[in-house]
Amino acid sequence: MATITTAPTTITDKDFVRGLINKMLRVEISDGRILIGSLLCTDRDRNLIIGGAAEYWNTVQGEPRLLGLVMVPGKHIVSICVDTSSSDVTKLLETYDKSK
Repeated sequence: MATITTAPTTITDKDFVRGLINKMLRVEISDGRILIGSLLCTDRDRNLIIGGAAEYWNTVQGEPRLLGLVMVPGKHIVSICVDTSSSDVTKLLETYDKSK
């Protein structure tokens, strides 16, 4: 039997962000609102474009306001959480953690 050994995979910050495209995010912004939607793109100023966005005030409980396509300025982002329910996101996060 032959054993195949592979070198550890490293991932760059750009590759990590590319892996999050079309994944569900929860973004908290500086005025207390929470936006949940799919990451469509970002730029060098850390602005985000989120598709199918729903807006919540302070908690995710309650009735959301459906916004659709939203641009979030990077300077107003407090935190970003990624929905890790899919296996490809989990694998991406594990690879990124090991490369740091």
